[in-house]
Amino acid sequence: MPTAVNQIEPDGEIVIDFDPEQVPFEDQEKIIRDGLNARGWTVVFQQEDKQTKRRQFEMSKGSKSLTVITYIFSNLSWSSGERAQDEKRIQLSRPYDEHAQDFMRDKASDPRCSLMGIYRRNGLLVMCAWDPAAYEGHAKPTSCYVRTAGMASAARTGFGQSVDSKKRLVCCFTPDMLAYYLENMASLHDEIVITDELILPAPEIEGEVYTDLGDVPSNPLPEDLARNRIFYGAPGTGKSHNLNEELNLFFPDDLLFQRTTFYPEYTSGTFMGSFRPTPIYRTADGDFVEADKTSSAGNFEPLIDYRFVPGPFLQLLSRALSDPDHNYCLVIEEINRANASAVFADAFQMLDRDDDGRGKYSVTLSPEASDYLASKGHHGPVSIPANMFIWATMNSADQGVMPMDSAFKRRWTMEYVGLDDGEDVAAEWELTVNFLEGPVKWNAFRKAINGHLAKEGITEDRLLGPFFMTKKDLARPKAFENKLLQYLRDDVVKSAPRKLFSGGSTTFGTLVKSYRDGENIFVEAIDFGEG
Repeated sequence: MPTAVNQIEPDGEIVIDFDPEQVPFEDQEKIIRDGLNARGWTVVFQQEDKQTKRRQFEMSKGSKSLTVITYIFSNLSWSSGERAQDEKRIQLSRPYDEHAQDFMRDKASDPRCSLMGIYRRNGLLVMCAWDPAAYEGHAKPTSCYVRTAGMASAARTGFGQSVDSKKRLVCCFTPDMLAYYLENMASLHDEIVITDELILPAPEIEGEVYTDLGDVPSNPLPEDLARNRIFYGAPGTGKSHNLNEELNLFFPDDLLFQRTTFYPEYTSGTFMGSFRPTPIYRTADGDFVEADKTSSAGNFEPLIDYRFVPGPFLQLLSRALSDPDHNYCLVIEEINRANASAVFADAFQMLDRDDDGRGKYSVTLSPEASDYLASKGHHGPVSIPANMFIWATMNSADQGVMPMDSAFKRRWTMEYVGLDDGEDVAAEWELTVNFLEGPVKWNAFRKAINGHLAKEGITEDRLLGPFFMTKKDLARPKAFENKLLQYLRDDVVKSAPRKLFSGGSTTFGTLVKSYRDGENIFVEAIDFGEG
């Protein structure tokens, strides 16, 4: 029988649930490509072997180029049996000789080798990486372990670390941090760089001054580029894509921007910073064991301290104030899924800008936030500097959205992304529909539905943008039912399904059954021909 164990939510919360399905080898190429593309890297895949899990690719960005060999195992899950339920593992099930040459490569060489597992649940993707050299001469099979706390840290901040059974650091990260890991893997398995639930207080909590970006050139921006921007539009119109295109253009280095995602429980403490219990450890003689009195907990003695942990706004504000030679951007995804005015709290007034982009008003933040900024050399009331940009996306069709008051919205430049903007990218995308003969163009199909819904008085922010379905979604028959049909039935015409659907019953279950039987489930007024 499956066992419910620790799982990670997209916001980093750890819950008890069953292990999710494995991520197939075939899906991993897109995950790698999307993760690297998100940070401005291009990738060319050169070799792959599903049986051995080996894949080789070249990643490049400007003058930088790097060849990488990866072994990515999809069986990242609880190991069952006597193991602790707050850890996951991958299992190296092939003879060591098959990959010995790769595992022993210098981690600073080109090509270099990475050993990883991948975890996908409720839209969250986390990759965990072990030092391949630490598994020299491994038995068959051998397990590589990681604590879920490190994975949860990655979900919250993009990066986390854990200690494995070899007493080496395991690196956990979201796919958009893959390039950071691959570039710096020579040190990341030995050097603590993030201490959220790990070993030591983070350097920024210690109070040293933020250093400059060294070789990263300054990034002067057009004078008319809006400081506070919100990209909004219907679902699937490419809001995040448009934002990321400009982000990569104007903030070309990972150190120049920081990303966060709002959600209903997101608070001012998360955004600005708050005191939190912070586990710290000291080396002890002998090993500790977990609560099960069987699993080793290493030779670190746990202690709990309360420390002020700055949130993304305060972190980036400190960077921008300390480094006027660079421009910085705070990216907020889904800004209206939280109570934005409450989240900004004291910083609300800071959003007012003068003609030069500087904050009009100086604000005295909470004592703990002021103390944090003072530790960085910024004393007294502060205003937002001209080199700090805040860009966001919002989707007003989401059921979980919260209304924005006019006082908050007037402080932003609202940039509408049209329903058909960027549709040329999807011009050749096709889908197969049970009740139509042959494949139909995706753009023609969604426009037929959009046109009918508009006539029925459905607002534009609930219609279908060209990227509501990905090209891969369109190739999967189940995606039509589980993504497109469910959205149309349960979100768009929930209270009046007969505006869109025909038949004796319009519950979601009966619609799926009718569709699987080859029936046209939509009203006759919709013409799905080319148009």
